[in-house]
Amino acid sequence: MYLIPLPHQITARDGAFSVVHNTAIVLDAAQDGIDFETAKLLQQEIEKATAIKLPIKKGLQSERHFAKNCICFEYDKKDRESEAYKLMVTPDKITISADCHRGFLYGASTLVQLCKTSRGEIECVDITDEPSYANRGYLLDVSRGRVPTMGSLKALVDRLSLYKINQLQLYMENCLLLDGFEEIWSQTDPFLPEEILDLDRYCNMRGIELVPCIATFGHLYDLLRSVSFGKYREVDDEQAGIFTWHNRMRHHTINVADPESFTLITGILDQYISLFHSNKINICCDETFDLGKGKSAGLAKNLAYGELYLSYVNKLAEYLQNKGKEVMIWGDVLQNNREMIGELNAEITCLNWYYDCGAQEEIFKIFSDHGLKQYACPSVSGYSRLVNDYDMSFTNIREMAELGHKYHAEGLLNTDWGDCGSINMPALNIPGMIYGAAQGWNVEDNRDFTHIDQVISLVEYGDQSKNLVGLLRELSHQDIITFNDVVFFRDYKVFNQAYDQDGIFMHEKARNKMMQVSENQLKAAVARCAEIIKSLKQNDSTSHADLRQQMVEYYLAARGVALMQELTLVIKQREYGQNVHPLDTPHEMASKLESWLMDYCKDWRAVSRESELFRIKEFIWQICFILRKYNEKD
Repeated sequence: MYLIPLPHQITARDGAFSVVHNTAIVLDAAQDGIDFETAKLLQQEIEKATAIKLPIKKGLQSERHFAKNCICFEYDKKDRESEAYKLMVTPDKITISADCHRGFLYGASTLVQLCKTSRGEIECVDITDEPSYANRGYLLDVSRGRVPTMGSLKALVDRLSLYKINQLQLYMENCLLLDGFEEIWSQTDPFLPEEILDLDRYCNMRGIELVPCIATFGHLYDLLRSVSFGKYREVDDEQAGIFTWHNRMRHHTINVADPESFTLITGILDQYISLFHSNKINICCDETFDLGKGKSAGLAKNLAYGELYLSYVNKLAEYLQNKGKEVMIWGDVLQNNREMIGELNAEITCLNWYYDCGAQEEIFKIFSDHGLKQYACPSVSGYSRLVNDYDMSFTNIREMAELGHKYHAEGLLNTDWGDCGSINMPALNIPGMIYGAAQGWNVEDNRDFTHIDQVISLVEYGDQSKNLVGLLRELSHQDIITFNDVVFFRDYKVFNQAYDQDGIFMHEKARNKMMQVSENQLKAAVARCAEIIKSLKQNDSTSHADLRQQMVEYYLAARGVALMQELTLVIKQREYGQNVHPLDTPHEMASKLESWLMDYCKDWRAVSRESELFRIKEFIWQICFILRKYNEKD
């Protein structure tokens, strides 16, 4: 069956149930408004698939007129915390039985997929299902460039719920309107408190826990570069003060030696946590690169790095625990200071992240051996790229899900980061989001990625050819020189910024990559992008009105990937003196980039607030300036 997530137990039966105009959706008499919202979602999705809007009714299941031609919700009333469900399809009736709101939602979600793929002629089947992970989350970065509109956020929530995700985190640094911090949020398009309250309500209606997620230690660029709060910065470094997407992430750790730093952060948290129903909070505390190197250097003389780190983290966790919160932090600093893991507040949940292929058991075993709670945290691999690396993402998600399950992780949190200005459009993340949901629900689903691509193509996009996601995967293979590579080139040429990572300067790494890729490889990638665009235009999904925005974003990404390869040919010739033959003159290349940027801005604004779009515009303008300077030398 073409289902994702794949149910744990499926038994096919003879016959089929036909959805017709007078088929009723029938709620159990004991069900409440949350289940009614699930019934409305089911009604809406069936109408999309069949053009038939089913009536919704409510009554005792024993009533004779509910015996046939209906979709019935039945309470088991065994375990109100269980998300398990049973779905039984007979020729006369469909029954969804569950113990709680989420169980009904997930049974309805599976039924929606059966209806979509059969066009309302649903084969008889018995399905018994329950999740592998109790907590199945998705993290969306809303602070490093792109702040979504409320409409696009609610659409995301709907999609997450239909794929059985039950937790959403919006990563925040600067994008919430808080009293007393006007200097910070006035430079963005911040969420209003009432918008977070409304989103929290909407998530609850869709079976999703909106978990607060906010930087409180490192990654505090906007807070700590400000005039009012810059005094709390660990390191005063002029180079760190030059804005680039990478400088934003590499510096700006809070000074733990100043007691007022703790007061500042708890003041932010007090305003923030009141907006959420959740008793959880992710305070991040990752990548504290500057800790002990500046104003806290005196403390660092007497404390090991890990001790200095934990002195702040444990204090902050205790503050929140006294308010009834379950605290989460990213686990990277502890992974790198393992001798201190035993000193961590025992009730903290460690978010164990790794975003590459080849995840090792050791990263889970170290927390498990200390009896600490942990989540497995893979990535959709879209950060700093115009198209996600689907090969890496799917492999990473599967490996992390398997290892997390082996070591009894309490959750799987799939991450969608916005490094380099959130350059990738949101629709490119959908396949990775769905696959993360699939592994979180059923970690034993080992279907090969080609088949998974086909399932997602059919279920999510209604693509009868089942090749849409395969085309996106093929597009990712053409992304040889990525947007991130060109960013390193720009940062060094324009700002003289050279980032040292493990003894390697990143602009030199990008230069070597550009010089080593052959002219034929780049030109072949450009040609293949053009072919992929043609195939996308001919795909079934293009004709679906509700998928128009997603298809537009896929075209845009394909054009952008091609332009990065074309641009590289010019850089190889003009910057590095290689004997290659670009497809365009520098002036023509600049014009192409500017035309693409105009379309990019339009599509950004369709799903996102203006937020930091200006930084992407600035980047393209700077590249075009360099190109036109090349032209002047002719």
